[in-house]
Amino acid sequence: MKVPEISRLYHISGEHIQKTIHRFNSEGMASVKPNYGGGRPPTFTEKQRADISELAQIPPKVLGYPFTHWSLAKLKEAAEKKKIVPSISIETVRVILDEARITYQNTKTWKESTDPEFESKKNESKPCTTALRQTGG
Repeated sequence: MKVPEISRLYHISGEHIQKTIHRFNSEGMASVKPNYGGGRPPTFTEKQRADISELAQIPPKVLGYPFTHWSLAKLKEAAEKKKIVPSISIETVRVILDEARITYQNTKTWKESTDPEFESKKNESKPCTTALRQTGG
């Protein structure tokens, strides 16, 4: 097949097809193998990853924090504060913990009310619907 025919058939530019043919003619079958660049180098070292995993397994109370379980956000803050890493995203913390097979809990926060009558009001039920008038038909 000619280059224009290949181009139309496979929706590839003629220039790319010509380069591929020339490379095949000079390198043979080796030119067909993908030429991967290796991707982006890891952002964090194995030691940093291990230190984050280790930190996640220490109860926060032991380290002086006022909570009982790590959230991803709190673990991120602690890793940065302890200078394990200069900066890290919550998603990267999640990935590191998943790779280390460390589970974590999604934390819930409760707010205290400043209303002095809160205790008496909190279980009170108030009517929130209005009575509907019935129609005759």
